[in-house]
Amino acid sequence: MSQLISSSPWRFLDTGFLTGYENMAIDEAIFTSCQEKKSPPTIRIYGWIPPAVSLGYFQKAENAVDLEACKRNGVDVVRRLSGGRAVLHHREVTYSIICREGTSPLGSSVLETYKTISECLIQTLKGLGLQVEWVASRDKHAAAQGKDKTASCFSSPSWYEITVEGKKICGSAQKRGDGVLLQHGSLLIDYDPELLAGVLLSRKGEEDLLTEIRSSTTAINRHLSQKVDFYQLKKLVLDNFEDQLKISHIPGELSAYESQLKDTLLKDKYSTDSWNLHRKKRVYYLE
Repeated sequence: MSQLISSSPWRFLDTGFLTGYENMAIDEAIFTSCQEKKSPPTIRIYGWIPPAVSLGYFQKAENAVDLEACKRNGVDVVRRLSGGRAVLHHREVTYSIICREGTSPLGSSVLETYKTISECLIQTLKGLGLQVEWVASRDKHAAAQGKDKTASCFSSPSWYEITVEGKKICGSAQKRGDGVLLQHGSLLIDYDPELLAGVLLSRKGEEDLLTEIRSSTTAINRHLSQKVDFYQLKKLVLDNFEDQLKISHIPGELSAYESQLKDTLLKDKYSTDSWNLHRKKRVYYLE
């Protein structure tokens, strides 16, 4: 492992598989606690049971997701703090990084932080033997501005993409406020194009959306003869965060304050249709 450049270890949270509501409540609880300078820099790795669609902060649920199809398929719908488009969380490893802005070596700008974290993910994929490319897609992004706005995050272009054989394999989003950054994202172990096309709404129609998803999205196990599971990939992701960021980590758990805040957020925000479907803020923070 490379020589460490950070003397203060980061906290690592392994929260396992939780509902989408719990996962988003935890991310916000840590984010808020960090804003109040009560939490250390934190890396969290987690999964989702049952599958969930997370909506971007600004998305209109009625334009992005088929709620009846989600109900039929046992897919929860939750709104996240960060922007972007809808993501189906199913067969993946999800990470979140939460710390003060400017924390070394992440840099201060949104793009610098995004690229630094992406390098950790790129090295994870390369370690599995995948041919990974870091693609600048400004032209692709500009061309998409007048097109369908409701496609999945994984089938829509972004400014920079991590791709394997020309297809997007992970997606990330970032939120900042009061000097704190939260970046969370997903590495696809496998994926279900039919389920994704079935629960999202698109002007293109389900069949055309399915074709687009298949042509633009891939997953790790579609390229490996020796398949990886959640637990193997989780370890690889953590090892590469530590190695690429040149940090050490200490396994930890939510503080009592974070746990209380998570419970409040879960009850008053993330378990409510007023937030998830309408983005109405009705949450009471702890004193």
